[in-house]
Amino acid sequence: MHSNHLTSLDGDWGHSKDALTNAFFGDNSIIEIPKIFNTFESLAWLNLDNNNIEELLEGSLPPNIHTLSLNSNLLKSFPSSLKSLRHLTWLYLRGNDFKSLELPDFQSSNLELVDVSENCIEWIGTLSLTNRTLKIKDFNLDSNKLTSLTAGIFDGLETKRIHLSSNSIKNVDDDAFRGLEDMLEYLNLENNDLSSVPAAVSRLKKLSYLYLANNDIRNISGDAFYEFAENLRALSLATNSLDAVPVAAVTRCQRLLHLNLGYNKISHIQPGDFEWAEDLEILLLRNNILTKLKDETFKGARKLKELSLSFNHLTELDDDCFVGIEESLDILELSFAFATDVFPQRALRPLSNLLWLVLDNNNFQTIEATAFYSFQRLRYINLESNRLHYLPERIFLSSVHPELRDVKLGYNFLEAIPDFSFHNLTELRSLDLTGNRIKILNSDSIMDCPELVTLSLAYNRITKMEKNAFYGLPSLRFLHLEFNKLVMLDLDAIAEIGGPDFALNVSYNAISTINSGSFTNNLTRLDLSFNNISHLPADTFYGTPELKSLDLQSNFIVVLESGTFTLRHLETLNLRNNKIESLRKQSFHGLELLQQLDLSGNQITQLSTEQFRNLKNLRILNLSGNKIRSLPRDVFEGTKLEILDLSKNKFTVVPSPSFLEVGYTLRDLNLADNFVDHLDSTAFPTSQLVSLNLAHNRLTILPDNSFVSLGKLLSLNVSQNILQANFKELFHYLPGLRQLYLANCGLRDIPLLPLTNLNVLDLSFNHIHSTSDKQFQYLKDLKILWLVNDSLTSMPNVKLSLLRELDVSGNPIEELTKESFLGYPRLEKLNLRNLNKTRSVDKDCLRVLKYLKHLRIQTWPEADGFHLRHLLTGLPLRTVEIQVTEHLLKHQIQNAFTKQLRELTISGSDLEVISSEAFSTIEGGELILRIRDTRVRRLQSDMFLSLTKRLSQLTLDLRNNHINELSPSVIYGNLSWESVGTNMVAGGLQVSGNPLECDCEIAWLSLWLRRWLRESRQIHTASQSDARQLRTIAGRAVCTETTPSYSSDKVLLTLGTPHTACQASALSSGNYERLATTWLAIVDIILLTIIAPTESFTLY
Repeated sequence: MHSNHLTSLDGDWGHSKDALTNAFFGDNSIIEIPKIFNTFESLAWLNLDNNNIEELLEGSLPPNIHTLSLNSNLLKSFPSSLKSLRHLTWLYLRGNDFKSLELPDFQSSNLELVDVSENCIEWIGTLSLTNRTLKIKDFNLDSNKLTSLTAGIFDGLETKRIHLSSNSIKNVDDDAFRGLEDMLEYLNLENNDLSSVPAAVSRLKKLSYLYLANNDIRNISGDAFYEFAENLRALSLATNSLDAVPVAAVTRCQRLLHLNLGYNKISHIQPGDFEWAEDLEILLLRNNILTKLKDETFKGARKLKELSLSFNHLTELDDDCFVGIEESLDILELSFAFATDVFPQRALRPLSNLLWLVLDNNNFQTIEATAFYSFQRLRYINLESNRLHYLPERIFLSSVHPELRDVKLGYNFLEAIPDFSFHNLTELRSLDLTGNRIKILNSDSIMDCPELVTLSLAYNRITKMEKNAFYGLPSLRFLHLEFNKLVMLDLDAIAEIGGPDFALNVSYNAISTINSGSFTNNLTRLDLSFNNISHLPADTFYGTPELKSLDLQSNFIVVLESGTFTLRHLETLNLRNNKIESLRKQSFHGLELLQQLDLSGNQITQLSTEQFRNLKNLRILNLSGNKIRSLPRDVFEGTKLEILDLSKNKFTVVPSPSFLEVGYTLRDLNLADNFVDHLDSTAFPTSQLVSLNLAHNRLTILPDNSFVSLGKLLSLNVSQNILQANFKELFHYLPGLRQLYLANCGLRDIPLLPLTNLNVLDLSFNHIHSTSDKQFQYLKDLKILWLVNDSLTSMPNVKLSLLRELDVSGNPIEELTKESFLGYPRLEKLNLRNLNKTRSVDKDCLRVLKYLKHLRIQTWPEADGFHLRHLLTGLPLRTVEIQVTEHLLKHQIQNAFTKQLRELTISGSDLEVISSEAFSTIEGGELILRIRDTRVRRLQSDMFLSLTKRLSQLTLDLRNNHINELSPSVIYGNLSWESVGTNMVAGGLQVSGNPLECDCEIAWLSLWLRRWLRESRQIHTASQSDARQLRTIAGRAVCTETTPSYSSDKVLLTLGTPHTACQASALSSGNYERLATTWLAIVDIILLTIIAPTESFTLY
């Protein structure tokens, strides 16, 4: 029962309490576990994540539970009631509001995990146990506020794994892990403030996994790992300040399997640095400052399987640099690794057992035909975003590469597919040639690849496909040819390919004609949207009889000929946004299995009698945005319509007779944006209707019996009609109504609504001056109330004990007092924006809203004694939007939020300056920070630097401001962004809608975006569809190139360094040694994500 807006678990559970074993009630509004749950003896797993539980009462928990999850609730302290659960094994309390931690004397002897991460724990109390120790195998304290680990802090605890990352730990007492020396196997101290390896760690004898990344460790003593060296399996020292491999410290760690030294300042590796690493399997050296690899650099690591050297500055690789690991190495990553455009063929040649080779985002211009001939076990090769203008013939051969499965060649400058390079590759599954300059697909371009599933040639310049351009691809499921320059679709080119479920996308071309050619029996999905098709001859789809989905939206089709769609397997047909004026009676003949038909956005004026008679399985029909005035009586005869959209037409009366044929199947009817001016008792002969939209018509007087036949209606929208009605009688026939929309209906008072089941009520844009309890006397179950832009001069003075969301924005409310919100004790979402008449705001007015998670508010600088942070402090806010009415944002939100904040939006048409201190106190986990729709022109240096240090992930949305220049110092301060990487803003950076100039000062962002896709979003491991989604949005981020004669927008991702004048500017920052020589490969888009969700989230 996840995400059902439940407010209580009380009720008659009947026999289910005896049989229920697993229960999921996450993402609701539950405030307590009822005592009846104490009788659920079979319940073993209970999930109550993301609710409003403040306390766990004694005697309320199922006695035999083994897994209990209470993440993201409002618990202030560790619940002592948990101690009596004898079978408790897994306990999740992440994201609550513990300030301290005092563990009870658990009766369970089998605790596998206790997770109290993402709280605000500043100290841990001493365990007071009677003659025994507390056993917890896995103890998670990540993301709290611990600054030191005192002596004996874990006394009385037996544990094998402790997570302490993302605290603020600076000091670790030598006896911090007292009692755990012979027990602890896993320790995570990442993202803290350690300057050295603590001596307390050095005393641990059984440690196998040690994570010290993202501290400030500069030197490691030779005996730091001495006690546990023989047990150590994984060690992370990434993102510290090491300038060399700590050989002395790791020499005795001969059983180490995984070593991460990435994101340090290592400038050289000496042969012999890894002589000790006889068992090492994974070595990560990405993002250091390596320039040279000498002969036998990795000698000794004879079992090494994975090596990453990405994000370095390699200029010289000795021919024998990989000698010593040539037999073992499976995976080699060299993304953004080279400061030269010379392909290192001789250095790579010895690696004969490579399975995975990543070489994207370098500057390689040419590659020899034999470059990959030594890699006979190769399965994955990535050469994306280089500067390749051509590939030699036979660069991939079936006899040489029998196991090749995934080839990525996108975003180069390739003008043709190399001959014979994609023939007979019997294991090839995915081939990506997106974003090149290919113009013609010759015959036999890609042939006899029996396992090929996905082929992308999107974003090229293809004008022609010759017959049998693709041949012998029996497993192909996805062929992407969108965003090319095809004027004709010749299906002969794909006649001999495709598996049993084959999809072809040729959207966003210039196709005007289709040559059906030979039969393509396997084609089931065809996307022809956004082309230039104006006419479809009757035999257009004669050769594609197995189509299930056909998308023809946004073309120029005027007439549909009879027989055009004789497709007996078609289930979905999209014809929206064409130029269709009329439909022939037989336009859809032959579509017996059609379920969804979209004809919206055309110019249809009328439909024929029995227009859809042959569509026996039609469930969803969209006719919105046409010019239809009336419907024939039997127009829907023979269908099974469930959802019908007739909005944005020209109906003056409800076409009631037409609904008779679907009266028992129709569930959702949309008649919004028409000209209907009256209703009567016969208007809706649709007894099963659950949703009715009549918004924006010309309704005035509604007879009492207008909805007499709609006894099952759950949602009714009559907004934007100036109504006169006896609402009490009108809604008498709608006893089950859950949602009612009465926005902009000319109401001066809130009518009495006898709707005891109503959950959502919209009364926005009326002339309502006041409210009273009497008006809401029947609405005790109301969850959502919108009163936007009414005429309220004071907060609604009503008691709605279950109300979850309230919006009073845009009202002339004069004051907000301590009593303003007393009537809404369960409120979680509140909008107080655009209250421009407010002159008094009590600092405690929101204090009663202890469950408030989502708030939209403004500042009131003219209000007496107003301080925004006083208003917000202590609230469990997750998302906040602030409309700043001052010109400066400085201290207003400091110390205002808890660690649970996930989204913060700053807007304001008067806001011009944001201080570098504005966000200095925000901390927590993942945060989306939006600064949008302001007058800000420049962002100050270091503005976001503190955020990047105190958050696990930051996403920046800077859209639609007046920003005309953006320096990396805004995010990175004095740091070199290339030495740090893009993970500081791993969620993405959105900058569209700003007047950015295409000059040398913005060139860094072009390179940053490319690297972000690879480094933070791991686009090289994404599927083709996910990769396209990541890139699609990014094309909206542009800068403006201005000359004396013209001005034009340039996509930031393709900007590059347009002229040598940028070299001095780029190098002066010390950040872009390679920038002046780098022409960025064509990448059309970038993700964000994510939000979101919330919106997810990435760059656009």
